[in-house]
Amino acid sequence: MNGKGRIARVGALIQEEVARLISRGIKDPRIGFVSVMGVRMSKDLRYANVYVSLMGSESERKSSLIGLRSSAGWVRREVGRHLHMRVLPEIRFFADTSLDEVYHLESVFEEINAEKQRQPLLQLNHFEVITELRNARSFLLAVHENPDGDAIGSMLALRLLLQQLGKSSITCVCADPVPSMFHGLPGAAAIVNAESDTDTDDYDLGILIDCGTFSRIGAAADFFASEKRLLILDHHQEPGEPGSVGLVDAGFAATGELIAELYQAAEVPFTADAAACLYAAISCDTGCFRFANTTARTHRLAAELMGTGIAIDELNARFFSDMSPQKFEVMRRVLERVTLYHEGAVALSWLTAADLQEIGAVNSDSENLVNLWQSIRGVQLAIFLKQFDEGETRVSFRSTASFDSAAFLRTLGGGGHAMAAGATLELPLDEARARLLEALAAWPESPWAR
Repeated sequence: MNGKGRIARVGALIQEEVARLISRGIKDPRIGFVSVMGVRMSKDLRYANVYVSLMGSESERKSSLIGLRSSAGWVRREVGRHLHMRVLPEIRFFADTSLDEVYHLESVFEEINAEKQRQPLLQLNHFEVITELRNARSFLLAVHENPDGDAIGSMLALRLLLQQLGKSSITCVCADPVPSMFHGLPGAAAIVNAESDTDTDDYDLGILIDCGTFSRIGAAADFFASEKRLLILDHHQEPGEPGSVGLVDAGFAATGELIAELYQAAEVPFTADAAACLYAAISCDTGCFRFANTTARTHRLAAELMGTGIAIDELNARFFSDMSPQKFEVMRRVLERVTLYHEGAVALSWLTAADLQEIGAVNSDSENLVNLWQSIRGVQLAIFLKQFDEGETRVSFRSTASFDSAAFLRTLGGGGHAMAAGATLELPLDEARARLLEALAAWPESPWAR
């Protein structure tokens, strides 16, 4: 054994023995709770510097160290008696401050995180967002669970914009599979499922699209690191992830409108691929321009996108008219279950995972069905409940201007727009339905409660 090895071995033996002696209790009332953190031997083995962690107040720690140093002679004799060493090193006790430093650093980090949580989203303008995009080298993009056309179209359009800005390291993630109707959009095949083992640790800027919090992106949140910069691009009435920056504007009919304005701010022209993605976003979130959120700005943007030569008839057919037999059966079942409440003011239906399995359908086959019973004359609120996991029910609201869907669902942890909102309830479907109906009956702002 070389010299260093022998020194280390002697130190380890002494550390073990001193720790044993202290655990048995040294008869000195001044010594409180002590842990032996390490022993450092001198090269000639004449000294054993024992480093201890001392608990308690400053005065209590000082008293413990004085007591230990007073007991050093006895500790030395006991070590010699048990280890049978020919030459006993002198035992010297020192306070180990490494734990204090660790605790201090932990408290600093906790305070930094707490302060970050206290800070609301910092609102940026379009040009500041472009600066964020230009300054970052690599990107991690994510959209909400159960993605719709606005989420997918906006993410793919942003991906194309980043490529136009000379960026190549772009990862797009989603907790759920991309609905089949969007598979033909440029770049859709590049979207990574949250269950993949893709390495995303090296990104500079994380971006949440069409949502404002990690809770909305489900399993995709595991890809993000809390210390990385986070940008939010959204058109929902949500506060946004604390400590993040973003462009959030509920005045946009779709997040796709917001992304389109980023193209303009960056002075990047729409390519046909970008136009197809943006059209998918705004067309799907406006019900092919039928919903009340459609504005003159929405129509102007659609006209500009059409000018790139995209075939909107084919796109609209894919999004709204291309129905598989499985989707037709899903639609038949949920329409059969539509139940009216509050003298026809509320219409509710539901779907389960068992339904999908029996039919051979997928989750995306149930998209936008809630709009069907919203069109029933007299219905002010349409509700769709979907239970795909045991004990978890997804809720979709569509309402007229007389009922604020987002305000109501925020009380249940959800959010969205005044006339289109959603939430996830940690309840089985039957319990979720009962709770919703009870809450709606008591909601003071319900038009049927007046």
